[in-house]
Order: sequence, then C-alpha cells, then structure tokens
Amino acid sequence: MNTIAVIVGLAVTYTVIHFGIIVNAHQLGWDQQVFPEWRYVIKHFSRAPHQIKLQFFSLMLITSGLAALLGGITTAILVKRAKQAYAMFIGFILLLIALGDIVFTPYHPTWYEVAICPVLFLFSWIGGLLVDLIYKKFFRKEKPTSQSF
Repeated sequence: MNTIAVIVGLAVTYTVIHFGIIVNAHQLGWDQQVFPEWRYVIKHFSRAPHQIKLQFFSLMLITSGLAALLGGITTAILVKRAKQAYAMFIGFILLLIALGDIVFTPYHPTWYEVAICPVLFLFSWIGGLLVDLIYKKFFRKEKPTSQSF
C-alpha cells in the first residue's frame, strides 16, 4: 500500500508540474500547438528577454512548490503510518529528479537551480506535516483513562 501511495503522490506531482509548464508557457507566448519535451521549452525561455525569463522561471518555481506540496499531502493521506517520512521520501525523489534535470538540461538560470531543490523537499515535507497534524487533531481517538468519576 505504501508503494502505491508513493507512486500516486509522484503522479500527482508530475501532473501538476506538467500542467504548470503548459499554462505558464502558453501564458508567456508559447506559440506552438504541440507541446514538445521540457528541455525545448526551457531552452526557448532561457533565451527570452530578461523579464519573460524571470517570470517563467518564477512561476515554475511556485508551481513546483505547489506540486510538491500536493504530492506530499496525497502520499501522507494514503499511508497509514509515518506520514511525514513518506512525504519526505517524495521530496527526496523529487530532489533527485530535479538534480538530474539540472545536470542534463543546462538552460536553467543559476538562481532557479539553487532554489528548486530545497523548495521541492521543504514543500513535500510541509504537506506531510499538515496531514499529520490534521490527523492527530481530528482523527486520533482518545484512550480512556483508568480513573472513572
């Protein structure tokens, strides 16, 4: 069950990031009907004027943080125990994927490369923390005490 929760959390994260790429690119003037691989979009916006480049990568950082948060929340909801640990595992996997993207796609601005890794890990952990706190506050059953009045 935990493996399925991790896979579902990663799928949610991927879906939100992919949707964010499409929306951000089209909003900032992507004129092609067919959406190509991620590296072509990154290459296009890395060569754009400074304001558009800054806006695209800022929106992508925000979208990636939101996606990591939703992926962490989804995973934490689906696992029975160690909710924060599995949400952090999602963040760790996203961190490894982001590092691979940075290494194999050289078009990112340096500030984005530095900021993306902590954002992904931190926001997925926050998602797990939120679910854990809500679970403890509202769904944990109180154990009866030995004293009766």
